[in-house]
Amino acid sequence: MNKITSPKLLTTVLVMVTGLLLVPTTNSDLLAFAESDNKPTILVSDKLKKNPMALKIIAEMEAQKQKYKQLSEGETPKSLPTKQQIDIEENRKLSQEMLKADLKSMEKKYIDFTPKNAHENFVLKLNETYHGIFRDQFDYLNAKVQLAIAAKNLVLENGGSFYDAQREYFKYASMPRIEMISYIQELNIKYGFADENIQTNFDVKGKLPRFENDDDAPCYGCPNSESKGNSNPNSENQDNSVIKNVEIDPRAEIKSLQEKLSNYRQAFLKSDSITEKKFLVDSLNDTVKKIQELTY
Repeated sequence: MNKITSPKLLTTVLVMVTGLLLVPTTNSDLLAFAESDNKPTILVSDKLKKNPMALKIIAEMEAQKQKYKQLSEGETPKSLPTKQQIDIEENRKLSQEMLKADLKSMEKKYIDFTPKNAHENFVLKLNETYHGIFRDQFDYLNAKVQLAIAAKNLVLENGGSFYDAQREYFKYASMPRIEMISYIQELNIKYGFADENIQTNFDVKGKLPRFENDDDAPCYGCPNSESKGNSNPNSENQDNSVIKNVEIDPRAEIKSLQEKLSNYRQAFLKSDSITEKKFLVDSLNDTVKKIQELTY
């Protein structure tokens, strides 16, 4: 009897297995395949179940067939996650849930120390007469800070640098001195702490006009200041002084710009749109620059 070498034996086994695959499935003992929508199901005869090599070859052929089908349909075969990857994902979800729980606990514990609540606790210690003006100041400044934070985050989300994000923050959170004085004057009039006619005598720096001669200075708030000025022998010089001041400092134009500041502020507080708020703050800053050009 001729001896059969190992390579020839392996070739013979492969040919036999391939032959089994090519035999028409007319007998229930032979090989058959069935595919579902998601994953193939391989049905084999009882005889082949006892042959590990044949099962391995069949499984490999079916895997290659499925892979070819996915590539032909433009699908990317998805690899199953390893146990380590599954554990990492579960730990990540668990950590996120624990973090949310800790944040909620901190919010309850330090709720009195949030900016709004801390300011409210301060206001409640004051005379009730001043509550409104302090709350309005906080609401306006807080609205600007919240807008500045949103603008800074938008820069970072779009790939901007931290330096550009900080510049954007300061642009919308800052409050120029002229705007601050204008807003304080507006609040003083709103809550009855100052008379509107008297407030118009203050310049954009919050100061009253200066006169070289005290006799030329008007009596602010005096009910008969007009008649008193007419009886003043230096009334002609006083009128000339006022005219000169108007020529040097166009108060009418500055007053118009200050009214714009007030309108922009009111619209800013009422708006819920970040885009509109940014536009209004830009308009506020431009108006302040115009006032500065007329003043300095």
